[in-house]
Amino acid sequence: MTLKKKKRTALYLVLLTFVIFALLMGLLYFIHVRINQDNAYQASALLIDQVKHVVEENDDKVRSLTASLKDDYVTRAKAISYIIDNQPKIENRITELAWLTNLFSIDEIHLFNPDGKLYSGTKPAFYGDNLKTSKTFGPFAKMLTEKNFTMCQSILEDNYTGKQMMYAVCWNDAHKRLVEPMRLMNELATAQMDAVIKEFPAYEGVEIIVADDKTDKILGATTQTLIGKTLKDANVLYDGDIKLNEISTGSELIHDQVYYCSYTRYDMYKVIIAQNRGVVQKNIPIPLILVGVYMLFAGAVILLIVRRMTSRIINEHNKANSDAMTSFSNRRAYENDIKRYDEKGYEPNLSYVSLDLNGLKRVNDSLGHEAGDKLIIGAASVIHQCFGNYGEMYRIGGDEFAALIYADLDRLTKIKMDFKEAMDEWSKENGMTLSISYGIVRACEDPNMSFSEMAKLADVRMYKNKDEYYQKMNLVRRN
Repeated sequence: MTLKKKKRTALYLVLLTFVIFALLMGLLYFIHVRINQDNAYQASALLIDQVKHVVEENDDKVRSLTASLKDDYVTRAKAISYIIDNQPKIENRITELAWLTNLFSIDEIHLFNPDGKLYSGTKPAFYGDNLKTSKTFGPFAKMLTEKNFTMCQSILEDNYTGKQMMYAVCWNDAHKRLVEPMRLMNELATAQMDAVIKEFPAYEGVEIIVADDKTDKILGATTQTLIGKTLKDANVLYDGDIKLNEISTGSELIHDQVYYCSYTRYDMYKVIIAQNRGVVQKNIPIPLILVGVYMLFAGAVILLIVRRMTSRIINEHNKANSDAMTSFSNRRAYENDIKRYDEKGYEPNLSYVSLDLNGLKRVNDSLGHEAGDKLIIGAASVIHQCFGNYGEMYRIGGDEFAALIYADLDRLTKIKMDFKEAMDEWSKENGMTLSISYGIVRACEDPNMSFSEMAKLADVRMYKNKDEYYQKMNLVRRN
Protein backbone atom coordinates (compact mmCIF):
# COMPACT_ATOMS: atom_id res chain seq x y z
CA MET A 1 0.00 0.00 0.00
CA THR A 2 1.41 3.38 -1.02
CA LEU A 3 1.77 6.26 1.43
CA LYS A 4 -0.91 8.18 -0.42
CA LYS A 5 -3.37 5.29 -0.07
CA LYS A 6 -2.52 4.94 3.62
CA LYS A 7 -3.26 8.63 4.23
CA ARG A 8 -6.54 8.36 2.31
CA THR A 9 -7.56 5.28 4.31
CA ALA A 10 -6.72 7.04 7.59
CA LEU A 11 -8.77 10.08 6.54
CA TYR A 12 -11.76 7.91 5.67
CA LEU A 13 -11.45 6.16 9.01
CA VAL A 14 -11.40 9.48 10.90
CA LEU A 15 -14.42 10.75 8.94
CA LEU A 16 -16.31 7.53 9.54
CA THR A 17 -15.52 7.72 13.26
CA PHE A 18 -16.74 11.32 13.40
CA VAL A 19 -19.99 10.47 11.58
CA ILE A 20 -20.66 7.50 13.88
CA PHE A 21 -19.88 9.65 16.94
CA ALA A 22 -22.23 12.42 15.74
CA LEU A 23 -25.03 9.92 15.05
CA LEU A 24 -24.63 8.28 18.44
CA MET A 25 -24.63 11.64 20.23
CA GLY A 26 -27.76 12.66 18.33
CA LEU A 27 -29.44 9.39 19.27
CA LEU A 28 -28.45 9.80 22.92
CA TYR A 29 -29.79 13.38 22.90
CA PHE A 30 -33.12 12.21 21.46
CA ILE A 31 -33.36 9.39 24.03
CA HIS A 32 -32.64 11.78 26.94
CA VAL A 33 -35.20 14.30 25.64
CA ARG A 34 -37.89 11.62 25.43
CA ILE A 35 -37.04 10.20 28.86
CA ASN A 36 -37.14 13.65 30.47
CA GLN A 37 -40.37 14.47 28.64
CA ASP A 38 -42.03 11.24 29.81
CA ASN A 39 -40.84 11.89 33.37
CA ALA A 40 -42.26 15.41 33.17
CA TYR A 41 -45.66 14.12 32.10
CA GLN A 42 -45.64 11.48 34.86
CA ALA A 43 -44.79 14.17 37.41
CA SER A 44 -47.56 16.36 35.95
CA ALA A 45 -50.12 13.56 36.36
CA LEU A 46 -49.20 13.24 40.04
CA LEU A 47 -49.29 17.01 40.49
CA ILE A 48 -52.71 17.22 38.82
CA ASP A 49 -54.04 14.69 41.34
CA GLN A 50 -52.64 16.82 44.17
CA VAL A 51 -54.20 20.00 42.74
CA LYS A 52 -57.57 18.26 42.27
CA HIS A 53 -57.45 17.07 45.89
CA VAL A 54 -56.65 20.58 47.15
CA VAL A 55 -59.33 22.13 44.94
CA GLU A 56 -61.89 19.59 46.17
CA GLU A 57 -61.04 20.31 49.80
CA ASN A 58 -61.21 24.04 49.11
CA ASP A 59 -64.62 23.75 47.43
CA ASP A 60 -65.94 21.79 50.39
CA LYS A 61 -64.58 24.51 52.67
CA VAL A 62 -66.22 27.24 50.59
CA ARG A 63 -69.58 25.44 50.52
CA SER A 64 -69.51 24.83 54.25
CA LEU A 65 -68.45 28.37 55.07
CA THR A 66 -70.96 29.89 52.64
CA ALA A 67 -73.85 27.92 54.15
CA SER A 68 -72.80 29.00 57.63
CA LEU A 69 -72.47 32.64 56.56
CA LYS A 70 -75.90 32.62 54.90
CA ASP A 71 -77.58 31.55 58.12
CA ASP A 72 -75.53 34.08 60.06
CA TYR A 73 -76.33 36.99 57.69
CA VAL A 74 -80.07 36.23 57.73
CA THR A 75 -79.92 36.34 61.50
CA ARG A 76 -78.06 39.68 61.35
CA ALA A 77 -80.63 41.04 58.89
CA LYS A 78 -83.47 40.13 61.26
CA ALA A 79 -81.62 41.69 64.20
CA ILE A 80 -81.07 44.94 62.32
CA SER A 81 -84.74 44.99 61.28
CA TYR A 82 -85.79 44.49 64.92
CA ILE A 83 -83.56 47.36 66.11
CA ILE A 84 -84.90 49.76 63.45
CA ASP A 85 -88.49 48.76 64.32
CA ASN A 86 -87.83 49.61 67.96
CA GLN A 87 -85.92 52.80 67.19
CA PRO A 88 -87.61 54.26 64.09
CA LYS A 89 -85.69 57.53 64.41
CA ILE A 90 -82.48 55.90 63.12
CA GLU A 91 -84.25 54.76 59.93
CA ASN A 92 -83.06 57.81 57.98
CA ARG A 93 -79.88 58.57 59.88
CA ILE A 94 -76.87 57.47 57.95
CA THR A 95 -74.53 57.78 60.92
CA GLU A 96 -76.78 55.58 63.06
CA LEU A 97 -77.09 53.01 60.32
CA ALA A 98 -73.29 53.09 59.85
CA TRP A 99 -72.97 52.41 63.58
CA LEU A 100 -75.11 49.29 63.05
CA THR A 101 -72.80 48.10 60.24
CA ASN A 102 -69.88 48.23 62.67
CA LEU A 103 -71.92 46.59 65.40
CA PHE A 104 -72.89 43.64 63.19
CA SER A 105 -69.62 43.52 61.21
CA ILE A 106 -71.25 44.17 57.86
CA ASP A 107 -70.42 46.66 55.13
CA GLU A 108 -73.70 48.23 53.98
CA ILE A 109 -77.39 48.50 54.95
CA HIS A 110 -80.14 49.21 52.42
CA LEU A 111 -83.83 49.87 53.28
CA PHE A 112 -86.64 49.35 50.74
CA ASN A 113 -90.32 50.29 50.97
CA PRO A 114 -93.13 47.83 50.10
CA ASP A 115 -93.00 49.03 46.48
CA GLY A 116 -89.33 47.98 46.22
CA LYS A 117 -87.86 51.49 46.22
CA LEU A 118 -84.59 52.00 48.10
CA TYR A 119 -85.29 55.01 50.30
CA SER A 120 -82.56 54.87 52.96
CA GLY A 121 -79.30 53.21 53.89
CA THR A 122 -75.60 53.73 54.32
CA LYS A 123 -75.07 54.38 50.59
CA PRO A 124 -77.05 57.46 49.45
CA ALA A 125 -75.74 56.89 45.93
CA PHE A 126 -78.16 53.94 45.67
CA TYR A 127 -81.25 55.90 46.84
CA GLY A 128 -84.02 55.59 44.30
CA ASP A 129 -82.94 52.15 43.01
CA ASN A 130 -85.81 49.69 42.67
CA LEU A 131 -85.76 45.95 43.22
CA LYS A 132 -87.75 45.52 40.03
CA THR A 133 -85.17 47.20 37.79
CA SER A 134 -81.83 47.23 39.65
CA LYS A 135 -79.05 44.99 38.34
CA THR A 136 -77.51 44.80 41.79
CA PHE A 137 -80.67 44.15 43.84
CA GLY A 138 -82.87 42.64 41.13
CA PRO A 139 -82.53 39.02 42.35
CA PHE A 140 -84.53 39.96 45.44
CA ALA A 141 -87.58 41.37 43.53
CA LYS A 142 -89.66 38.26 44.23
CA MET A 143 -89.64 39.20 47.91
CA LEU A 144 -92.10 42.01 47.12
CA THR A 145 -94.78 39.34 46.83
CA GLU A 146 -93.31 36.76 49.22
CA LYS A 147 -93.47 38.77 52.43
CA ASN A 148 -92.96 35.81 54.74
CA PHE A 149 -89.80 34.95 52.87
CA THR A 150 -86.18 35.62 53.84
CA MET A 151 -83.40 35.38 51.35
CA CYS A 152 -79.61 35.27 51.34
CA GLN A 153 -78.07 35.49 47.91
CA SER A 154 -75.06 33.40 47.05
CA ILE A 155 -71.75 35.16 46.66
CA LEU A 156 -71.97 37.69 43.82
CA GLU A 157 -69.61 40.13 42.22
CA ASP A 158 -70.70 43.69 42.96
CA ASN A 159 -71.51 45.58 39.75
CA TYR A 160 -69.91 48.76 41.03
CA THR A 161 -66.81 47.59 42.89
CA GLY A 162 -66.17 44.20 41.31
CA LYS A 163 -65.73 42.74 44.80
CA GLN A 164 -67.29 39.53 46.13
CA MET A 165 -70.45 40.32 48.15
CA MET A 166 -73.14 38.40 50.01
CA TYR A 167 -76.62 39.98 50.44
CA ALA A 168 -79.20 38.99 53.08
CA VAL A 169 -82.79 40.37 52.86
CA CYS A 170 -85.79 40.15 55.23
CA TRP A 171 -89.07 41.98 55.91
CA ASN A 172 -89.67 43.71 59.16
CA ASP A 173 -92.45 42.36 61.32
CA ALA A 174 -95.01 44.79 59.89
CA HIS A 175 -94.00 43.94 56.32
CA LYS A 176 -93.49 47.61 55.65
CA ARG A 177 -89.75 47.60 55.17
CA LEU A 178 -87.17 45.40 53.47
CA VAL A 179 -83.81 45.31 55.27
CA GLU A 180 -80.78 44.26 53.24
CA PRO A 181 -77.40 44.04 54.94
CA MET A 182 -74.47 43.19 52.68
CA ARG A 183 -71.02 41.95 53.53
CA LEU A 184 -67.69 41.87 51.74
CA MET A 185 -66.57 38.27 51.73
CA ASN A 186 -63.30 38.68 53.62
CA GLU A 187 -63.99 35.38 55.37
CA LEU A 188 -63.66 33.60 52.03
CA ALA A 189 -60.58 35.49 50.84
CA THR A 190 -58.27 32.72 51.99
CA ALA A 191 -60.45 30.20 50.16
CA GLN A 192 -60.24 31.98 46.81
CA MET A 193 -58.55 29.94 44.09
CA ASP A 194 -55.71 32.42 43.59
CA ALA A 195 -54.84 32.23 47.30
CA VAL A 196 -55.05 28.43 47.27
CA ILE A 197 -52.72 28.03 44.29
CA LYS A 198 -50.40 30.75 45.62
CA GLU A 199 -49.87 28.65 48.74
CA PHE A 200 -49.15 25.53 46.70
CA PRO A 201 -45.50 24.30 46.94
CA ALA A 202 -43.37 25.90 44.23
CA TYR A 203 -41.35 23.77 41.82
CA GLU A 204 -38.72 25.15 39.48
CA GLY A 205 -40.08 25.66 35.97
CA VAL A 206 -43.56 24.36 36.93
CA GLU A 207 -46.65 26.46 36.24
CA ILE A 208 -49.94 25.50 37.95
CA ILE A 209 -53.03 27.04 36.36
CA VAL A 210 -56.67 26.61 37.37
CA ALA A 211 -59.22 28.18 35.03
CA ASP A 212 -62.99 28.36 34.89
CA ASP A 213 -64.22 25.55 32.67
CA LYS A 214 -66.85 27.70 30.93
CA THR A 215 -65.13 31.07 30.53
CA ASP A 216 -61.47 29.93 30.48
CA LYS A 217 -60.73 32.73 32.93
CA ILE A 218 -57.68 31.93 35.03
CA LEU A 219 -58.76 31.78 38.70
CA GLY A 220 -55.43 30.79 40.20
CA ALA A 221 -51.86 30.39 39.00
CA THR A 222 -48.37 30.20 40.43
CA THR A 223 -47.52 33.21 38.25
CA GLN A 224 -49.83 35.86 39.70
CA THR A 225 -49.79 38.01 36.55
CA LEU A 226 -51.78 35.31 34.74
CA ILE A 227 -54.73 35.57 37.14
CA GLY A 228 -57.74 37.23 35.55
CA LYS A 229 -56.59 36.54 32.00
CA THR A 230 -58.18 33.95 29.77
CA LEU A 231 -56.21 30.94 28.66
CA LYS A 232 -56.13 32.41 25.16
CA ASP A 233 -54.74 35.71 26.44
CA ALA A 234 -52.05 33.79 28.33
CA ASN A 235 -51.27 31.85 25.12
CA VAL A 236 -52.16 28.56 26.79
CA LEU A 237 -53.65 26.11 24.29
CA TYR A 238 -55.79 23.13 25.15
CA ASP A 239 -57.95 20.53 23.47
CA GLY A 240 -61.58 21.51 23.81
CA ASP A 241 -62.71 17.89 23.43
CA ILE A 242 -60.97 16.57 26.56
CA LYS A 243 -63.20 14.16 28.43
CA LEU A 244 -63.89 14.66 32.10
CA ASN A 245 -60.92 13.68 34.28
CA GLU A 246 -58.94 12.56 31.24
CA ILE A 247 -55.39 13.90 31.20
CA SER A 248 -54.06 15.15 27.88
CA THR A 249 -50.46 16.12 27.16
CA GLY A 250 -48.65 18.20 24.58
CA SER A 251 -46.11 20.95 24.00
CA GLU A 252 -47.74 24.37 24.31
CA LEU A 253 -46.76 28.01 24.71
CA ILE A 254 -47.15 30.06 27.87
CA HIS A 255 -46.06 33.70 27.74
CA ASP A 256 -43.76 32.99 24.76
CA GLN A 257 -41.96 30.00 26.29
CA VAL A 258 -42.39 26.36 25.37
CA TYR A 259 -43.84 24.16 28.10
CA TYR A 260 -44.80 20.52 28.39
CA CYS A 261 -48.47 20.80 29.35
CA SER A 262 -50.74 18.28 31.01
CA TYR A 263 -54.35 19.29 31.53
CA THR A 264 -57.69 17.91 32.57
CA ARG A 265 -61.21 19.02 33.36
CA TYR A 266 -62.31 18.62 36.93
CA ASP A 267 -65.72 19.67 38.20
CA MET A 268 -66.08 23.29 37.00
CA TYR A 269 -62.37 23.86 36.44
CA LYS A 270 -59.64 23.27 33.93
CA VAL A 271 -56.46 22.20 35.71
CA ILE A 272 -53.25 22.73 33.76
CA ILE A 273 -49.72 21.70 34.81
CA ALA A 274 -47.05 23.22 32.57
CA GLN A 275 -43.36 22.41 32.90
CA ASN A 276 -40.79 24.64 31.21
CA ARG A 277 -39.02 22.58 28.55
CA GLY A 278 -35.72 24.36 29.18
CA VAL A 279 -35.83 23.43 32.87
CA VAL A 280 -36.95 19.85 32.19
CA GLN A 281 -34.14 19.32 29.68
CA LYS A 282 -31.43 21.33 31.46
CA ASN A 283 -29.70 18.21 32.78
CA ILE A 284 -29.09 16.77 29.30
CA PRO A 285 -25.64 18.38 28.63
CA ILE A 286 -24.01 16.73 31.67
CA PRO A 287 -24.69 13.07 30.78
CA LEU A 288 -24.09 13.84 27.11
CA ILE A 289 -20.69 15.35 27.94
CA LEU A 290 -19.81 12.37 30.14
CA VAL A 291 -20.94 9.90 27.50
CA GLY A 292 -19.20 11.96 24.81
CA VAL A 293 -15.92 11.99 26.73
CA TYR A 294 -16.21 8.25 27.36
CA MET A 295 -16.98 7.59 23.69
CA LEU A 296 -14.11 9.80 22.54
CA PHE A 297 -11.75 8.00 24.90
CA ALA A 298 -13.06 4.59 23.84
CA GLY A 299 -12.94 5.68 20.19
CA ALA A 300 -9.36 6.88 20.58
CA VAL A 301 -8.37 3.56 22.17
CA ILE A 302 -10.14 1.59 19.45
CA LEU A 303 -8.61 3.81 16.76
CA LEU A 304 -5.16 3.28 18.27
CA ILE A 305 -5.71 -0.47 18.36
CA VAL A 306 -6.99 -0.46 14.78
CA ARG A 307 -4.05 1.64 13.64
CA ARG A 308 -1.60 -0.69 15.30
CA MET A 309 -3.31 -3.73 13.88
CA THR A 310 -3.52 -2.10 10.45
CA SER A 311 0.11 -1.07 10.67
CA ARG A 312 1.07 -4.60 11.66
CA ILE A 313 -0.95 -6.07 8.79
CA ILE A 314 0.60 -3.58 6.39
CA ASN A 315 4.06 -4.37 7.69
CA GLU A 316 3.44 -8.08 7.33
CA HIS A 317 2.06 -7.49 3.88
CA ASN A 318 5.05 -5.34 2.97
CA LYS A 319 7.46 -7.94 4.29
CA ALA A 320 5.74 -10.61 2.25
CA ASN A 321 5.71 -8.44 -0.87
CA SER A 322 8.87 -6.37 -0.47
CA ASP A 323 12.51 -6.99 -1.23
CA ALA A 324 14.57 -6.54 1.94
CA MET A 325 17.71 -5.24 0.19
CA THR A 326 16.13 -2.61 -2.08
CA SER A 327 12.70 -2.04 -0.48
CA PHE A 328 11.21 -2.58 -3.93
CA SER A 329 8.21 -4.86 -4.40
CA ASN A 330 9.38 -8.45 -4.78
CA ARG A 331 8.64 -11.09 -7.36
CA ARG A 332 5.55 -12.28 -5.51
CA ALA A 333 4.01 -8.81 -5.67
CA TYR A 334 5.12 -8.53 -9.29
CA GLU A 335 3.34 -11.73 -10.31
CA ASN A 336 0.16 -10.72 -8.44
CA ASP A 337 0.16 -7.35 -10.24
CA ILE A 338 0.74 -8.97 -13.63
CA LYS A 339 -2.21 -11.27 -13.00
CA ARG A 340 -4.36 -8.32 -11.94
CA TYR A 341 -3.42 -6.31 -15.03
CA ASP A 342 -4.12 -9.30 -17.26
CA GLU A 343 -7.58 -9.72 -15.70
CA LYS A 344 -8.65 -6.09 -15.39
CA GLY A 345 -6.64 -4.39 -18.10
CA TYR A 346 -4.49 -1.25 -17.86
CA GLU A 347 -4.45 2.37 -18.94
CA PRO A 348 -3.09 3.36 -22.39
CA ASN A 349 -0.36 5.61 -20.93
CA LEU A 350 1.20 2.72 -18.96
CA SER A 351 4.78 1.83 -19.81
CA TYR A 352 6.51 -1.41 -18.85
CA VAL A 353 10.25 -1.05 -18.16
CA SER A 354 12.44 -4.15 -17.96
CA LEU A 355 15.86 -3.49 -16.35
CA ASP A 356 18.91 -5.70 -15.82
CA LEU A 357 22.21 -4.84 -14.13
CA ASN A 358 25.30 -5.26 -16.37
CA GLY A 359 28.52 -6.87 -15.12
CA LEU A 360 27.27 -8.05 -11.73
CA LYS A 361 28.94 -11.49 -12.04
CA ARG A 362 32.36 -9.93 -12.83
CA VAL A 363 32.07 -7.67 -9.80
CA ASN A 364 31.12 -10.62 -7.57
CA ASP A 365 34.02 -12.68 -8.96
CA SER A 366 36.65 -9.92 -8.80
CA LEU A 367 35.58 -7.76 -5.86
CA GLY A 368 33.39 -10.07 -3.83
CA HIS A 369 29.68 -10.34 -3.14
CA GLU A 370 29.75 -7.33 -0.80
CA ALA A 371 30.73 -5.14 -3.74
CA GLY A 372 28.08 -6.91 -5.84
CA ASP A 373 25.42 -6.11 -3.20
CA LYS A 374 26.58 -2.51 -3.23
CA LEU A 375 26.11 -2.43 -6.99
CA ILE A 376 22.58 -3.88 -6.68
CA ILE A 377 21.67 -1.28 -4.04
CA GLY A 378 23.15 1.45 -6.24
CA ALA A 379 21.13 0.25 -9.21
CA ALA A 380 17.95 0.30 -7.05
CA SER A 381 18.66 3.84 -5.85
CA VAL A 382 19.14 5.12 -9.40
CA ILE A 383 16.00 3.33 -10.64
CA HIS A 384 14.01 4.78 -7.75
CA GLN A 385 15.46 8.23 -8.39
CA CYS A 386 14.37 8.25 -12.02
CA PHE A 387 11.24 6.07 -12.09
CA GLY A 388 9.94 6.22 -8.51
CA ASN A 389 7.72 9.28 -8.99
CA TYR A 390 5.83 7.71 -11.88
CA GLY A 391 4.79 4.24 -10.71
CA GLU A 392 5.74 0.99 -9.02
CA MET A 393 9.16 -0.72 -9.01
CA TYR A 394 10.02 -4.41 -8.57
CA ARG A 395 13.10 -6.54 -7.96
CA ILE A 396 12.18 -9.78 -9.69
CA GLY A 397 15.58 -11.51 -9.55
CA GLY A 398 19.16 -11.07 -8.34
CA ASP A 399 19.98 -8.25 -10.77
CA GLU A 400 16.66 -8.09 -12.60
CA PHE A 401 14.24 -5.19 -12.10
CA ALA A 402 10.95 -4.01 -13.57
CA ALA A 403 9.03 -0.73 -13.38
CA LEU A 404 5.43 0.10 -14.27
CA ILE A 405 5.19 3.82 -14.87
CA TYR A 406 2.72 6.34 -16.26
CA ALA A 407 4.36 8.94 -18.48
CA ASP A 408 3.77 10.45 -21.90
CA LEU A 409 6.40 10.27 -24.65
CA ASP A 410 8.10 13.58 -23.78
CA ARG A 411 8.32 12.67 -20.12
CA LEU A 412 9.65 9.22 -21.02
CA THR A 413 12.42 10.77 -23.14
CA LYS A 414 13.40 12.99 -20.22
CA ILE A 415 13.44 9.98 -17.87
CA LYS A 416 15.87 8.12 -20.16
CA MET A 417 18.26 11.08 -20.17
CA ASP A 418 18.04 11.45 -16.39
CA PHE A 419 18.59 7.72 -15.98
CA LYS A 420 21.89 7.77 -17.95
CA GLU A 421 23.10 10.84 -16.03
CA ALA A 422 22.19 9.25 -12.69
CA MET A 423 24.19 6.06 -13.53
CA ASP A 424 27.23 8.12 -14.53
CA GLU A 425 27.03 10.24 -11.39
CA TRP A 426 26.74 7.20 -9.12
CA SER A 427 29.73 5.57 -10.84
CA LYS A 428 31.90 8.65 -10.25
CA GLU A 429 30.85 8.94 -6.60
CA ASN A 430 31.41 5.24 -5.79
CA GLY A 431 34.41 4.36 -8.00
CA MET A 432 32.50 1.50 -9.61
CA THR A 433 30.90 1.28 -13.00
CA LEU A 434 27.12 1.13 -12.78
CA SER A 435 25.45 0.09 -16.00
CA ILE A 436 21.82 -0.99 -16.39
CA SER A 437 20.28 -2.25 -19.60
CA TYR A 438 16.60 -1.54 -20.08
CA GLY A 439 13.77 -2.08 -22.51
CA ILE A 440 10.58 0.01 -22.57
CA VAL A 441 7.23 -0.87 -24.09
CA ARG A 442 4.36 1.59 -24.09
CA ALA A 443 0.84 0.14 -23.90
CA CYS A 444 -0.38 2.53 -26.57
CA GLU A 445 1.91 0.85 -29.11
CA ASP A 446 -0.63 -1.95 -29.53
CA PRO A 447 -4.04 -1.68 -27.78
CA ASN A 448 -4.64 -5.41 -28.33
CA MET A 449 -1.42 -6.44 -26.58
CA SER A 450 -1.86 -8.28 -23.28
CA PHE A 451 0.15 -7.29 -20.25
CA SER A 452 2.17 -10.50 -20.38
CA GLU A 453 2.99 -9.84 -24.02
CA MET A 454 4.06 -6.33 -23.14
CA ALA A 455 6.38 -7.69 -20.43
CA LYS A 456 7.95 -10.18 -22.82
CA LEU A 457 8.49 -7.52 -25.48
CA ALA A 458 10.14 -5.27 -22.87
CA ASP A 459 12.50 -8.15 -21.97
CA VAL A 460 13.38 -8.59 -25.64
CA ARG A 461 14.24 -4.91 -25.95
CA MET A 462 16.22 -4.99 -22.69
CA TYR A 463 18.37 -7.92 -23.89
CA LYS A 464 18.92 -6.14 -27.20
CA ASN A 465 20.15 -3.11 -25.25
CA LYS A 466 22.35 -5.39 -23.14
CA ASP A 467 23.91 -6.96 -26.27
CA GLU A 468 24.65 -3.50 -27.61
CA TYR A 469 26.35 -2.59 -24.31
CA TYR A 470 28.62 -5.67 -24.39
CA GLN A 471 29.45 -5.18 -28.06
CA LYS A 472 30.39 -1.61 -27.32
CA MET A 473 32.52 -2.68 -24.37
CA ASN A 474 33.95 -5.55 -26.43
CA LEU A 475 32.94 -8.01 -23.72
CA VAL A 476 31.21 -11.34 -23.69
CA ARG A 477 27.84 -11.30 -21.89
CA ARG A 478 27.98 -13.76 -19.02
CA ASN A 479 25.00 -12.78 -16.98
